[in-house]
Amino acid sequence: MNPFLDTIVSSTAQAAELDEGVVRELIAIPPDDKLGDYALPCFTLAKQLHKSPVEIAAEIGERLQPVMEAGDQVAEVVVTGPYVNFRLHRPSFVQHTLDVIAERGDRYGSRGQGEGKTVVIDFSSPNLAKPFSIAHLRSTAIGHAIYRIHDFLDWKCVGINHYGDYGANFGQLLAAYQLWGDPEKVKANPVPELLKLYVRFTEEERENPELREEARSRLRRLANADAEMVELWQFFVSEGRKEAERIYGILGVSFDEYRGESEFADDLDKVVDLFESKGLAEESEGALIVRLEGDDDEEVAPCMLRTSNRTSTYHSRDIAALLYRHKSYNFGKMIYVVDARQELHFRQVFQAMEKAGVDWVDNCVHAPFGLMSFKGQAMSTRRGTIVILEEVLDQAIELTREIIAEKNPELVNSDQVAKQVGIGAVVFADINNRRTRDISFSLEEVLTFEGETGPYLQYTHARFCSILRRHGKPVDLGVDVGRLDSDKEMRVARQLAAFPDVVAAAADEIEPSQIASFLLELATLANRFYNEVPVLAGDDEGLVAARIRLVDAIRSVLRSGLDLLGLQVPEEM
Repeated sequence: MNPFLDTIVSSTAQAAELDEGVVRELIAIPPDDKLGDYALPCFTLAKQLHKSPVEIAAEIGERLQPVMEAGDQVAEVVVTGPYVNFRLHRPSFVQHTLDVIAERGDRYGSRGQGEGKTVVIDFSSPNLAKPFSIAHLRSTAIGHAIYRIHDFLDWKCVGINHYGDYGANFGQLLAAYQLWGDPEKVKANPVPELLKLYVRFTEEERENPELREEARSRLRRLANADAEMVELWQFFVSEGRKEAERIYGILGVSFDEYRGESEFADDLDKVVDLFESKGLAEESEGALIVRLEGDDDEEVAPCMLRTSNRTSTYHSRDIAALLYRHKSYNFGKMIYVVDARQELHFRQVFQAMEKAGVDWVDNCVHAPFGLMSFKGQAMSTRRGTIVILEEVLDQAIELTREIIAEKNPELVNSDQVAKQVGIGAVVFADINNRRTRDISFSLEEVLTFEGETGPYLQYTHARFCSILRRHGKPVDLGVDVGRLDSDKEMRVARQLAAFPDVVAAAADEIEPSQIASFLLELATLANRFYNEVPVLAGDDEGLVAARIRLVDAIRSVLRSGLDLLGLQVPEEM
């Protein structure tokens, strides 16, 4: 969607006899507008071409100047030391960029890359034995953004909530309930009361190891379909799921399929048959395993298919779920948005299936994310040091409501805007970080209307909506926007033109933070443009109309980008 940049890349690649992908990676924005609109630094080419960066730049520039300056896209090619700088024909570039944005509207940025392909995204997937804490936000917010980005690019998306409703946590909860639970209290306030019981069990277990057998015995009874255990377990799962779905409603997150881990426990025989038929399953201390090798052919921890008690494992249930998903959806890509502590688990699952000859497992990826702490404090359900997500969202909304009352007390629908901004602040604080980073969450920091925050972006969008309202006329799509050739206007147009590539990269690299970074840069450039250029002032109606088109393009791309990240976008704040 940026034919100007495409021309620079293809022509430079031909002149330098390089791969276009290499050139595209190297193209950068010069730090000074006087140098040009794009630049090719030649430092990294020195080793490959066996020449100094200055020599390489001079040779490329000499070959490019007559070719590119003869066209109507690049006005000038200038070599400055080890850099080849390109100054665009600015009127043509701005006209093209704003025309494409106006023509594509809310579809600007999508090239339909996923058309005809299916992506399955496993995200959020909370353990229903625990309350929905702020730690659950990471997988939920990141996964939701990944879903929206792929959907925008025309992938057929299947969002799956593979919630945890099986395993040791439920044995502990069943034991705690039967040992100390008050049925009336739990029935009246299920999730908080069950949390208290779970924390008490883990605390007392440290002093009394015999409690472990209490949990194991109830888990065995559950596996053997003991009526009492099944009834209690179903109650715990039902209440946990209700609570999770209520929080999803607040966040505006939905799924195409809800399917608990327990639904795949009975598929153990199918999984075992797959590996036994390939001669890969072997007994080890009573358990059934698949041996694996590392990168240097060193043996790594095996993939356990069946415990010594002949029950399913985390590995076998995930393999069963994966086989079901491929059969059901025939996906082109399967993404697991699960925290980085499970990296070994997914390596074991994928490598075991590869050894079994499952060729489509190459389309499966683990998109790990770092851990979240609250003001530097690590969170642990076992120790009761968790921060309930809904409490954080409520605080964010209330603080936003106070800010609105102070700065804009006449705002219509202030309660709705407070919810949009408060929730958006919490979500953006998560997505703005690279997926693999550990983050420390501070409510005060994420709610500022300045800096790298969600409210700053939402406020910028509302500001540009306000400019359009004050203009009071329809946007003139026929105006000559080629007059917008100042450095300030060009910076904004160049950023707008980059949006499709940023969205594509965010999908390819499964990294929503790239869109967050793009939006922050766009907002900074847009606000600088508005503060330094008299958008609505002056008697030159044609120039005002042209600048209004740029304002409208900024508004449109900000809205699209925030929508991809799962944030709502108020028009007044």
